[in-house]
Amino acid sequence: MENFCYFISWLCKGNLKFIKWKIESKRKSNWVELPRDITRMILKKLSVIDFILNAQYVSCEWRNICKDPLIWCTIKMAYVWINTDRCLCLSKLNKICRYVIDLSSGHLNHIFIYDFGDNNLLEYIVNSSNEIRILGLKYCSIEEKKLNVYEIAKKLPQLNELSVSYCREISKDFLEAIGICCPRITKLILCKWLHKNGEIDEDAFAIAKNMPQLTYLYLYGNKITNVGLLAILDGCPHLKWLHILVCPYLNLKGSLLQRCRQQIKYFHFN
Repeated sequence: MENFCYFISWLCKGNLKFIKWKIESKRKSNWVELPRDITRMILKKLSVIDFILNAQYVSCEWRNICKDPLIWCTIKMAYVWINTDRCLCLSKLNKICRYVIDLSSGHLNHIFIYDFGDNNLLEYIVNSSNEIRILGLKYCSIEEKKLNVYEIAKKLPQLNELSVSYCREISKDFLEAIGICCPRITKLILCKWLHKNGEIDEDAFAIAKNMPQLTYLYLYGNKITNVGLLAILDGCPHLKWLHILVCPYLNLKGSLLQRCRQQIKYFHFN
C-alpha cells in the first residue's frame, strides 16, 4: 500500500519516466494489472500533453483508455514548451488539442485553453460538440473581426459558463451574441487589458441587456462606470456573485454601493 501511494504521488507530478521504469521492473504485472477504474483515475491526473505524448505508449491497456471518449469530456490544456521554436510549438499544441477533441467523439462538455489557440481552433471546438457547457479561453489569439460571432454562439446552445481572459479581441458584439444564442449562461468571467478596451460601458450594457440569467459575474480591467453597473443590477436580477476588480472608471459609493451590498450576496469590489 505504501508503494502504491508513493507511485500515485509521483504520477500526479507527471513523472512518466518513473512510470515506465516501474512497468519495466520486476513488478510490471502489478502496475499494468491494476483495476481499470483505478488506472483511469490515475491517468486523469496527468496533463493532456503527458497523456498523449507519453502515457498512452506505456501499455495497450493505457492506450485503450486514452481512446475512450469519456476520458475527454473535460479538456484542460495549457501552453508548454515541446519545441524550442514557439511557432512550431503552437502548431503542435493546436494539433494535439484537435486530436483529443476528436477522441471525445462529440462528448466534450468542458474545455479550457490557456496561452495558445486561435480563431481556427475556436471554430474547431464549437463544431466538435453541441454539448459544451463550460468554455474557457485565456491568452488566446482570438481575432473577433475575422469571426462570425453569431455562428460561433449558435453552436453553443448548452453553454452555462464562459471565461474569456486577455484574449486579443473580444468586444461587446461577442458578448451580445453569447447572450442571445446561449440562454442557459449563468456564469461569466471577463478579464481585459484596460488600454485595449472599447468604449466606456459597452460590455456592461451588452451583459445587462442580453444575459438576464447570470448568477455569477467577474469583471477585471473593464471600462465599466456607475451607469453600466446600475444597468447590470437592473438587467441581471439573479446575480449572487459579483466581483469587480481594477475598473478605475467606477466610483462606487453612496446609494449604489448600498444597493450592491443589499442585492448581491457575495460582492467584491477593488
